[in-house]
Parts: sequence; C-alpha cells; structure tokens
Amino acid sequence: MGLYIRRREEEKIKRIKNWTLIYGRRKTGKSTLVKKNLKMDYYVLIADSNNGITLDDKVVRIDDAIKEVKHVLQKGGVAVIDEFQRLPEVYWAMISNWDREGILVIIGSSYGIVNKVFDRNSPLLGLFTPIEIDIISYEDVLIQLKDPVLSTLYRDPWIIPFINSYEEFVNRIKEFSLIAKGLIGEVFKEEERQLTDIYYKILLLIGEGIWKTSEIAGIIQPKGGEGTISSMVNKLVKMGLVQKIPTLSKEKYYKIRSPPLSLTLYAESKYAISETDLEVKDLPIGKEVQFSIGEMLSKYFGGVQYYSPKEDIDMIIVKKKKPIWAFEVKMGEFTSSEAKEAVKKMSKIAEKVGLVSLRERPPDYGDISIGPKELLEIANQLTKQ
Repeated sequence: MGLYIRRREEEKIKRIKNWTLIYGRRKTGKSTLVKKNLKMDYYVLIADSNNGITLDDKVVRIDDAIKEVKHVLQKGGVAVIDEFQRLPEVYWAMISNWDREGILVIIGSSYGIVNKVFDRNSPLLGLFTPIEIDIISYEDVLIQLKDPVLSTLYRDPWIIPFINSYEEFVNRIKEFSLIAKGLIGEVFKEEERQLTDIYYKILLLIGEGIWKTSEIAGIIQPKGGEGTISSMVNKLVKMGLVQKIPTLSKEKYYKIRSPPLSLTLYAESKYAISETDLEVKDLPIGKEVQFSIGEMLSKYFGGVQYYSPKEDIDMIIVKKKKPIWAFEVKMGEFTSSEAKEAVKKMSKIAEKVGLVSLRERPPDYGDISIGPKELLEIANQLTKQ
C-alpha cells in the first residue's frame, strides 16, 4: 500500500539552488519529498549524537559523515543532513566555517530548529533559507484520490500506509490512538520538551472540540490558571500540533492541525479507546472535512479562513478585514429548506454565500453551489497555479 501522494512542494525541492533548511513536524513526509525530488550526492540521517545512517544503511561515525558532507560540497555537489536537530552543536560551528560551495540541505523534524538556526547568536545565521513542510494540502490529495473524505485523512502522510477508506480508519481507531500518542511523544522529544500530563490533557480536550482556553483551564485547573493554558496552547501551535483559526470575535479557535490525529484524540478523549473495547461508530469527520475544504476555498478566493462558532457558520473567508464569503458544508445533500435557512443565516455575515455538499451539487439559493465535481475543479485549478 505504498501510495505516494504528489504534492506541490516537490517543485520547491527540485528548484533548490542554495543552502536550505527544510523543517516541519515529524512524519509530514519531508525525507520522502527530498529523496524523491532532489538529485543528491550524499545523504546522512543523524541517528544520535555519535552515529549517522547513509542511504545504503551504513552506520557511520558523525565525524566521518560530516567530513564526507564537506568533501561533496567542495566538489560542488549536493549533500543532505537529515534530522539535523540531533547534530551536536559543535558541528554547527564547524559548518559555519566552510566555504559556501555546493548545495547543503538540512532537514529538521521540529519547529524549534528554525528558531535555533535563525537565532541571532546562531553560527548558522544567514547561511540557509527555510522551506516549511506542513501536512499535505487538501487540493493536492483530492485531485489524486477524488474521494473528499479519505483525502482529508490522507493529508497527514503517516496514516496513508494503514488505511484504504474512512470506514477502515474508524474500525481501527484503537490502534491509531496508540500510534498517535507515540507520534505526539516523538514531536515533543524533537522539540526538546517533555510530553507532560497537562500537555496531553490539553490535546485531548482540543481534540474533543473544547477550544476556549478558559474552558480548558476550568477543566484542568493548572497552577497559573488560564495564563498557563494559553501559553501551553501557543507552544502546541508552534510545534505544528495545534492550529489557530481566527473567529469574528476576538477569540481564537484552536483545533488539532492533523485530521487523523484530531479524530484519534477525539475518540480517546470521549471513549478512552486505548483502555476499553468500546466500538466507536461516530467520529466528527464532518468538522475535519469542513476545515480542509475551508483551507482550499480560502486559497481559491484569495482570503483568510475564519470560523464562526457563535453564529455557527462553517467557514468564512475574510479579505482586508471584511467577510467576503460564508459557506455551509454538508457531508450529505441539502434539502430546499436547509439550503434557504443556511443562506439566510450566512447573508447576515458575509457579502456572498455558498453551499457545499460532498454528495451532490446543492440547490442554487446562494451565490455559488459546490458539489463533488465542482470541488475537484477548484482543486485542479489551484494545483495548476
């Protein structure tokens, strides 16, 4: 089941012409992207502070690996150091003394690595340009799978080898909840943090749909109250685990960035599935689909995605502080009365309104009606840009 989803970042990787730092959360496909799209002369994965592993699975001492990297660069070649955040910093100073020959690509599985490399005291400051690899964009997956629901899950590459359908994901949710906890633990390790109980509880609550920091603080009751929770949530945003979405009020809406991670945390929070044999039938997949489509439509209409929990509007696209579009998204079809009701509600908020259905094109009561065919057309246009 080794399906490879092509993504637009491939072009960026192919066009690398200078020393580059590629960074992002663990398991978002950074190494695969580089191996498939960058013509390189030498690759080493930093396994720990003493050893590296080459492309042909040889274990090498770090000293020897760095010498080989230097040798390749001196000849004008391309060298890649993967899991760069594990490289002892004494080597950073060494690299900063090298002539800027060849192309050196460093890959870091953390967001903290960006601050470290570009810190004003870093010996590497000014040597690298950054490329972020986030989860895959919805439109990239959608044009290849043509399945709007499975495409939402496949945005996070770690889940791809395990499942062929959303139903299979639901049936195996217990396994995935254990994998998810491991993945979150790894993210914390690479960010040089500890996955404490409080951090995990915050992730579970956000996964369950509790997004207000005041409510989270009320449930967890940490020392320092809401201030503590706010700063911890912001750290989770910086790690790429949580996404911050603006709302029409001053509050920010927080959600788990990765759809499969979000759903597994929801199931764990709601049903403690890792400890029980409960059969989970219902997951809030509609919400995940809504946010993924929202991201895609925001790019398409050239605005910023907002969410409106108070007015209960699925998606608002804001441009220059003005709500220009509002959308209602449904997994099934719209009845006439539902479509009219949604259009009436959204018209109070935005200049234009649209209806989106994953089943069939909705009735024409708004300014735009988007069914499965139209979703694909939009994805197609975006990927050609």
